[in-house]
Amino acid sequence: MTLDDIPRRNALRFPDKTALAMGGRRLTWAELDDRVNRVAAALVAAGLHAGDRVAILLANCPEYIELYFGAARAGVIAVPVNYRLTAREMAQILDHAEPALLVAGSAYLGSAAEVRALLPALQRCWSVGASATGCADYEAMLARVHGHPFVTAGQDADTFAIFFTSGTTGLPKGAMVSHRNLIANGFNQFVADGSRRHDVNLIATPIYHMGAVFMGVTYMMLGCTQVILEQFDAAAWMNAVAAERVSVALLVPTMINAVVNHPDIASADLGSLRLLFYGGGPMPPAVLTKALERLPCGYTQGYGLTETLEATFLVGEDHVLDGTPEQTRRLASAGREAVDAEVRIVDDQGHDLPPGQVGEILIRGPSVISGYWRQAAETQAAIRDGWFVTGDLGYLDQKRYLFLVDRKKDMVVSGGVNIYTKEVEAALFEHPAVLEAAVIGLPDDEWGEIVVAAVVRRPAMPVTESELVDHCRARLASYKKPRRIVFVPELPKNPSGKVLKRELRPTLAGQITH
Repeated sequence: MTLDDIPRRNALRFPDKTALAMGGRRLTWAELDDRVNRVAAALVAAGLHAGDRVAILLANCPEYIELYFGAARAGVIAVPVNYRLTAREMAQILDHAEPALLVAGSAYLGSAAEVRALLPALQRCWSVGASATGCADYEAMLARVHGHPFVTAGQDADTFAIFFTSGTTGLPKGAMVSHRNLIANGFNQFVADGSRRHDVNLIATPIYHMGAVFMGVTYMMLGCTQVILEQFDAAAWMNAVAAERVSVALLVPTMINAVVNHPDIASADLGSLRLLFYGGGPMPPAVLTKALERLPCGYTQGYGLTETLEATFLVGEDHVLDGTPEQTRRLASAGREAVDAEVRIVDDQGHDLPPGQVGEILIRGPSVISGYWRQAAETQAAIRDGWFVTGDLGYLDQKRYLFLVDRKKDMVVSGGVNIYTKEVEAALFEHPAVLEAAVIGLPDDEWGEIVVAAVVRRPAMPVTESELVDHCRARLASYKKPRRIVFVPELPKNPSGKVLKRELRPTLAGQITH
């Protein structure tokens, strides 16, 4: 099975059911499959062959999903592009991926022109939603070809898409995600979510990102309707849930925090919501508790990377308010292994560690990628004897619940002692005046590194630096408390809602040295 089998099979089973909805636009499964055939035929007519790449520079829209499936049907590899990158950063990625075609939306035609100027070999361009010099119109390209059934060119082990990870230094790595990886993940998620054929999934995270893709694939495998938001906004998200009777959705923790703290949450019509799936960053227990109180639906947490997809799940039965001490403790975990995933915790020499001891997390299973695009050394470093080395630190308890403590690169070593930023952030979130918080380590002549926190205060709830330090001291060993707290109007985030600590570092470093 390849991923383009999803619209083909659903067009046979549910031809008149809505597949995609965005505002007033609707596509049935039969209509979507017809357009997937046309995309595949248009790609081949444009000269692309199996194994070629097509770069996609779009905001969230139905065309994005058409292109994913159409590329799969033609055996072409999709290369989703982060639209927040500069043209030079995009060109760096695409120079590595060497796409034969760039498809750009109306909002990004300027960036597309800059990229093509930097990459003379990238001659072919299609535009979606507006015309542009040197770009063929997307709809015109589809209109030129027939919508007859198109024979799939690929196999399930083939690369479906190359997802470029956000590198902090050097060239970002291109994770080669296969059809099999996403399909295997979908079966794992069916079990974790208790997925149903009549579910309606709301896509609010960027479709260039793995989160939106794996969630969409999972529920499209069942023939479920996908509701698309161009971008996340808490009010727009709640309105979409009410208008489309959404039953499932993926949000990252910062998005859940925005929803549960929205002033209209109490009056919003969210009764159709069956399940919230969350992941993509640390979930502070205080935020999760508030979500369970204010959004009383089911919850699933998934832990994994772009390179591994979901390796563990904290399922609905684990999300218990006012439970036993053990249940309360597990709310801070990432759950247990997916049906066909394995997790190990190892020390710096690669030796397995017993329950309760912190080490690096390794993952193995059919959802783990085969490697990075044309980066043999990086692949060899990341995948050892079939195990993917995550760079995350954590431990397993006696019942194999996984507890994440930090990214290995984010851990603070102060006075020779390891301090996990996630633990400090969780303490800060317990203060009623703290809306958001992020903790990093900064160089210090005496201690090597010191703990520094960036905090966004709630409106009309003043709090001082010393009050927050005392608050942390009461909850943590004294050496873990922040040495400095800097109040900021907002935290830098990527479009997926993850806090960008690498962008926070120079800001905080500049403020605490003045």
